Formats: sequence, C-alpha cells, structure tokens
Amino acid sequence: MKIGLLGLIASDLSDVDYNKIRWATELGFHGLGAHLTVPARAISDETAARVPAIFAEQNMPFMQLWGPYPCIVSPDESTRRAGVEGARALVRLASKMGVPESGVRPTSLSPRGDWVPHPDNYKPETEDRLVRSLVEILETAEESGVDVVLETHVTTTLYSAEVIRRVIERAGSQRLKLNLDPCNFVGDLPTAFNPTPLINHLFDLLAPYIATVHLKDYYLEDRFVVHISETVIGLGMMDIATVLRRLYDAKPDGYVVIEHLPVNLIPLAKQNLTAKIRELGLPLNPHLQAQSANTSTPAAKP
Repeated sequence: MKIGLLGLIASDLSDVDYNKIRWATELGFHGLGAHLTVPARAISDETAARVPAIFAEQNMPFMQLWGPYPCIVSPDESTRRAGVEGARALVRLASKMGVPESGVRPTSLSPRGDWVPHPDNYKPETEDRLVRSLVEILETAEESGVDVVLETHVTTTLYSAEVIRRVIERAGSQRLKLNLDPCNFVGDLPTAFNPTPLINHLFDLLAPYIATVHLKDYYLEDRFVVHISETVIGLGMMDIATVLRRLYDAKPDGYVVIEHLPVNLIPLAKQNLTAKIRELGLPLNPHLQAQSANTSTPAAKP
C-alpha cells in the first residue's frame, strides 16, 4: 500500500519547485497528483518538461493529473464537444509529462459547478451522453497510453456503484479505471452513522476497476436539514479501517490518497493515516517503513 497526496499542487504548475516536492518527500508520501486550475492547453511545453524533472529529482512519482473542462454531459452538443476536447487535452498533457493517469469528472448539468446537484443528472439520456463522451476521450487515452480515472459523487450521473459499473462496462475500454472515494457516496444520515455497508458494497461491485482510493473523513454538522462536511482523516466518522482493508485485498500495491485539505493540515492527516495502516498490520511502501512516524515538521514548506 502506498500513500498519495492531492491538493498540494492546485495551480498552473508554475509554483512547482524543489521545496514543494521535497516537503512531500520528507513527509513520506509515495506519489503526488496535480489539479490544474487552467485548461491543459495553457500549459507550455517548457512547463510540461520542467515539472516532471523536479519530480524525478526527488524520486517522487507523478501519479495523476486533473484539470478543468466544460460539461461532458451537456445536451448542447457544442458544449459537450468542448468538454470532450478539454478532457482529451488533459490526457495528451499527462502523456507528454509521463503521468500514467488522467482524471475525468462526470461534471453536472447545473450551471453552478461540476459537483452541484441537478435533477437531470440522473436521467438515462444523461448517462448516454456521459458514455458517449467517455468513449471519445478513451480514443485519445488508447493512443496516448494513459489510463482515464473516473471521479464520482452522489450529486452526479455516477451516483451509485451499480451505475458506475454499468458506465465502465458500456464504455468498453481497459483504459477506463475508477478513483473510489467512499466519502463521496455518504449522502444521508443512516449511511453517515454506519458507512461500513456502503464501503463493502462499493468494493464488492467495483474492486476490479479501482485505480486509486481517495480517502477523506467527515462529520455531521448540527444544522437543519443535513450537512455532511469533510474533516481530517481520523477525526471523523468514516470507517477508515474497512476502506484500508478492502483496498489492500483488492490492490495491495494501490494508492490511498489524501486530498481536500489546506497545507497546514496535511501533516496531521498523513500522520493519522500512517498510524492506522500500521495499527491494522498492513504493509506500507518499504520507503516509508524506513522513516519515522512523521511527527516532525519538515524544514522547507511549500
């Protein structure tokens, strides 16, 4: 099992330097991903060459690349095509940079954002458009030798294990993988209080397709009606032990990825996750086992 990190790099990549990658290395991470804040086409060839060289200098794998693009489930064909072309550009950039996985969000029909609920997200015709877009994106992935990794959420067309599996099978490519994020499926109080059945169901149906697992924790706010908010790993209600055991059973060398945290809270999340993995007796990357419990703060901060 390896521990990855998303959220340290969320930019146009111009801020990626020795200190930023060294900080993650000293914390004991085994891989980093990046979220672009600009379209993939905006990244220059110089940057696309410079950034992987910095990763390589630190022996840090560049595991995933994510980025923005228009809605790929839009009923407006020009919008959908623009989304597909944006996602294809991200795949091509990942290939150019030597990144093995390019992330794809299912997007939303809401004009307010990719993760904002909309009633039409759940219609069969929206799923059909999603499959069509994925097939087109996967054509580029096959040519580029890059895996496409799906992000999912209860607010999107990919709202359940059954739908996700059906969409992957309909798309029909070995290049289509899944980033499993159990926290994104916690959408009601019974599940929030007892997430274990949900976790097992997700792994039961989707284990063969898993590329990585994104791990977040959550808590319930005392507000009307239901407010489920993310928090640092180990400080909330997520059944982290079951997630880790099921990931190890499904993919012993897979990444469990920390995300959605400000930089100052990443060390605590890393420390808590490392402690839980060791408590469960699960093997970590040998590089990490040679390190301390990571309770000290690295000298250089990003």
